[in-house]
Parts: sequence; structure tokens; C-alpha cells
Amino acid sequence: MSNDVADDAQAEETIELPLTALGLIGALARAMEEHQTGVIKPKKDAPKVPLIKGFDEEKRTDLVVEIGGQEVGRYKVNLTRDRFEVADEAAFDAFADSQDEIDIVIVRKKSWEDAVLQYAEMNPETGTIFDSRNGEEIPGLKFVPGGQPTGSVTWTWKKRNGQPVGKSVLLAAYRRGDLNELLRKTPELLPARQPGASDE
Repeated sequence: MSNDVADDAQAEETIELPLTALGLIGALARAMEEHQTGVIKPKKDAPKVPLIKGFDEEKRTDLVVEIGGQEVGRYKVNLTRDRFEVADEAAFDAFADSQDEIDIVIVRKKSWEDAVLQYAEMNPETGTIFDSRNGEEIPGLKFVPGGQPTGSVTWTWKKRNGQPVGKSVLLAAYRRGDLNELLRKTPELLPARQPGASDE
């Protein structure tokens, strides 16, 4: 069996777990990152696909991970921001030329374009786009609304007084054996057996 087939089979098994279990596995994997880095990374990011799918289907933006009623941390779906972009190159080039912002190679100056995009606003009644610094209409731009998944998620440990207490809560639960049932389904998260260790 190839590694690709094995990886696909593992991915299918991971997705079948409840999202709360995936989040707990992901949090534990982050706490054990130095252990078996190559094996643990896929588990650390296991909630990514179902979280992004959940955003698409029900606008769920995050997953709070808890154990024993205590928050460990959370995964948050990263979203795109509203932005303006060039939709009509010719019209925007003509505008750049009228502002003397064309380089000799006949391309817009990047710094000028960045500034125009930064200060662009849209009139909600007319839909025209203008420069908020001087009110001048800007041809060739379009407004692209944000709020779509970027394809990545962000993890944040639960903190108290600036300290990541969620990591301590999770590792304490791990040491007590509270996660044993869950870990039977993901044995690759267990520490490797040391050579010569007894069976006690």
C-alpha cells in the first residue's frame, strides 16, 4: 500500500470523528509538537477542513475546545477582508496617467496603486468608487466583499493573565488519563515506547 493511500485512509478516519473530538486532538497535538513532529502535524490541523466546511454551511467561525468543562483554547476560521481591486486595467491606467503616476515602462506605480486602493471608498447609493482623500471618482476599480474563508484557521490557547493556561489544563488531563479513550482512536499521538521499557 502506498503512503498516499495510507494518508487518504487516515484523513477519512479523522473526518469521521466529531468536531469537538478533532479540536481536542488538535489541541493535544499542539502541546506535544516536539514529539513526533512529522506524525503530529496532520492531527494538529485536523479541524481545519471541517471548520471551513462548517463556515460555508452554517457560518460557524470558531471551535472552542474544552475538557472537563474548562476551556483549553480555540480554533478560528480566518476570513478575507473587504478590499478593492483593479477590474478594468485600461480605465485604471488612463486614470493613473491623468495623475502623472505612470512609470516610463507604462505601468502604474505600485506605491500609488497601493495608496489608491487603501483610500478607496464606495458610495453605497450609486456604487461609484472614489478616493476618500479628495472625493475624486476612481475608474476601473471594483469592490470585493470580504468574509470568505481564506483556507486557513488560527489556533489560540486559552490564556489567563497572559499565560497559556489551556495548555496546562490539557496536559494535566492527558497525564491523568482522561484522554485515553480518545487516544485509542489515534495511537500515533502516544509517546513512542522506549527501547528496553518494561511492560509494567
